[in-house]
Amino acid sequence: MEELVVKKDFTNIYTKDSPYEYLKEMRRLSYRIPDYTRPLYIQIAQQLVDKLKRPIHIVDLGSSYGINSSLMKYDLSMSDLDRFFLRKKFPPTRHDSYEFFKKQDNQNLNFNFYQIDISETALKFSEDVGLCKNSICVNLESDYQKLPDDFLPIDMVIATGCIGYIGYMAFSNLFELIKKQKSHLSPSNMPEIFPTFAFSVLRMFDTQKIFNTFDHYGYSLKKIIMPSIPQRQFADSEEKNQTLSLLHSKGINTKEYEDDGNFYADFYVGTPKT
Repeated sequence: MEELVVKKDFTNIYTKDSPYEYLKEMRRLSYRIPDYTRPLYIQIAQQLVDKLKRPIHIVDLGSSYGINSSLMKYDLSMSDLDRFFLRKKFPPTRHDSYEFFKKQDNQNLNFNFYQIDISETALKFSEDVGLCKNSICVNLESDYQKLPDDFLPIDMVIATGCIGYIGYMAFSNLFELIKKQKSHLSPSNMPEIFPTFAFSVLRMFDTQKIFNTFDHYGYSLKKIIMPSIPQRQFADSEEKNQTLSLLHSKGINTKEYEDDGNFYADFYVGTPKT
């Protein structure tokens, strides 16, 4: 996608054995969007738990080190993670990280996380410390064939920060997987395979093809009416200037948002058409 050239590449910190460098850099840039999306995700997830009357399967796209699952499952904040992982000048051990999450008082046993990312090391960390039941290292846009047909019945799909790096093809491939799953089930089980989607997208990205994809597969995608969410500070003046230029070229007013030095995102929810 053309817009990607304006964003700084953080690949080097996504592929470490520990989230230490990732959290250190994200703290420097005031990356706090998971704190903003957390209550939105939890509200939707809890509604699904109440409806289905069982624990639900949540697939986190672009999950990295399992930030969303740690916040949702253990009632933590980004600052809580910083205090644990960044308290010393070196990363905590894998065992200490596992114990940190295990000892949390507020554990939501109704949220089972399954994660998809392109960083095998980040996914391995998440699995080892108990932040997900299972994970798959795959590029959803190009290597979706690696997703097994029996991946799991998906109840909810979330994504924070990766939409734009991945686009409509990732959703199209997920919908194809869901169609395969439904074809293997009896009619009595069909209602279980209509997942709810919830994700944030930076204002600079065009979402029209994503809207078209959801419509094609019988889903309604809606942008939630609420103030745009701050994602993080611009890494430098070049990133800011290019982002503002891109937004202005699209006729998007940045006065109350990106002009303050931050990326901003909107929140979307996709559900089956009734």
